[in-house]
Amino acid sequence: MSHPWSSSTAGELFAAVVAEHVRRTEQRVPAALSDEPDGVHRLRTAVRRLRTVLTVYRPVFGKREADALRDRLTVLGDLLGEVRDLEVRIADVDAVGAGARVSVEARRHLVDDLTRRHDAAHRRLVEWLNGPEMADLTAALVRWVADPPRGPKADDPARKVARRRLDKAVAKALRTAEDVDLERLSTASGDELEDLSAAAHRLRKAGRRVSHAARAVTRKPTRALGGTARELGAAGQRVQSTLGDHRDAFQLAAHVTAVADAVADDGGDRGPYDRLARAAARRGAEHLDTAREAVERLREVASGR
Repeated sequence: MSHPWSSSTAGELFAAVVAEHVRRTEQRVPAALSDEPDGVHRLRTAVRRLRTVLTVYRPVFGKREADALRDRLTVLGDLLGEVRDLEVRIADVDAVGAGARVSVEARRHLVDDLTRRHDAAHRRLVEWLNGPEMADLTAALVRWVADPPRGPKADDPARKVARRRLDKAVAKALRTAEDVDLERLSTASGDELEDLSAAAHRLRKAGRRVSHAARAVTRKPTRALGGTARELGAAGQRVQSTLGDHRDAFQLAAHVTAVADAVADDGGDRGPYDRLARAAARRGAEHLDTAREAVERLREVASGR
């Protein structure tokens, strides 16, 4: 059975893709404003998915127009990311700390500071969402839904463009993977650790692009591809999530170590904090093991096309 978009142009398909992503983004703003559980995370994900569509499928829209809208979304994404990263760190302090039998007092010391920072970041987010910047972004999104700009690939067959652009995102992810020694990352230090961490971060973002680009064209109501495209998306998502979990653990260990230094300077006991930092580092190493498997799975699916 043919896909509903089998006879459509890329302009028609991706106009529908953008409209669907804009709808989901707008739906998630109220929960982020009120700081409901996962509200910020869900809005951040929606913004990221729209940004990915504008990046991977940019020739359908035109470079200048797509880049301009993506830049607007990046500002919002950065604000959401600050809040979300603190949410994750607070949850990780409790989860990792409890598993490492870190005292409640030490965990509370960490969580109280992180919570103050989270609340301040959320206030900045609310101010932005209620301000002129969000009004301008909303107006731009409305214009895109009503009359999306047309780029050089807009009149090409929808499925052909979707497949080729997704393949290009996968190829970029695999090239990025060649620059990352994930096994070495678990034992590196100093400048080498910084360089490898930056490379792993690029690979994580490349995996996310594959995941989001595939999702945009393999799920209703804009499903134009299936089969292998869904497998590529799942593999990309696994690369993203495992490296994201590693990054969270790595950053938690660095943060807790800095707190331990400050506690020791004030004459306090740094022992509980060092124990939590070591537990976070072990968790990060475990995530690297699964990340290597995720990269191999992406290679396997791509090579079987």
